[in-house]
Amino acid sequence: MCRMNWDDLRFALAVHRLGTLSAAAQALGVNQTTTARRLDRLEQALGVRLFDRMGGRMTVRPEGERALDRVARMEEDALAVLHTLRNRDEDLSGVVRVTSLPVFTTRFLAPRLGRFLERHPAIRVELVGAPSNLDLGRREADVAVRFARPQSGSMLVRKLGHLGFAAYGRADDFPAGNEPDLPSLSWASYDDALGHLPEAQWLAQRVPTEAVRATATDVLTLTELVKSGTCAAVLPCLIGDAEPGLRRLTGLQPVAIREMWLLMHPDLKQVRRVRAFVEWLEEIIAGGRALLEG
Repeated sequence: MCRMNWDDLRFALAVHRLGTLSAAAQALGVNQTTTARRLDRLEQALGVRLFDRMGGRMTVRPEGERALDRVARMEEDALAVLHTLRNRDEDLSGVVRVTSLPVFTTRFLAPRLGRFLERHPAIRVELVGAPSNLDLGRREADVAVRFARPQSGSMLVRKLGHLGFAAYGRADDFPAGNEPDLPSLSWASYDDALGHLPEAQWLAQRVPTEAVRATATDVLTLTELVKSGTCAAVLPCLIGDAEPGLRRLTGLQPVAIREMWLLMHPDLKQVRRVRAFVEWLEEIIAGGRALLEG
């Protein structure tokens, strides 16, 4: 049995997460041949096959899955050590990486970020508008704003507020005082993969399936469908109320509510630049409560 190279574990973990040699190679910044060679070397050193090769896919074997679960925990511990060392000073400087849905980073955080940067000129903020959740445990972001409470994990979690939704149509198509018959309209909604969201469920309960003439996977696309007059849609009040060419079709009260939650890794709680950003975030959310809740 040859001696194991610990760095080969990183290659095996990438293959496990991404499912193919090519995707793992791209993520690691190497070529596919190198990735295959490193994986083969690891399996030879361990004396056990970690993966089954099925076509272009790499399927982890049960013994490999158990081992790589422990490797993932090792990676998280190693990253925690690095972050502790990097964050050892108390200066209000460095990078804060923040992730949330694109609609929140684009329409709420970005227009207000200048105030924070003026207050803290040595801090750089990286806004990551991502429809999928980045992994805080792997330090893909420092702070996350999510719109459903996490059900598990070791992150610090704090409720920030609420995001309200209402139905909107193009103002030219719905003159004031003319209350529309909602089931008779053409609607745009989320695709089936997002049908569990409160705003999608509200619409599904009130209009027939055949009234949904278009679907989208993101709020900004739904907004453009409404602005063009193609369809009506349920939008965050944060966006719908700010668009001068749109009109609420469902009155003053929001029709659906989603909770807003702050997540951060416990190791970052005492890092001053992260604390400063979180305090500013809570400040602007409190100040924008009416806008966010609709």
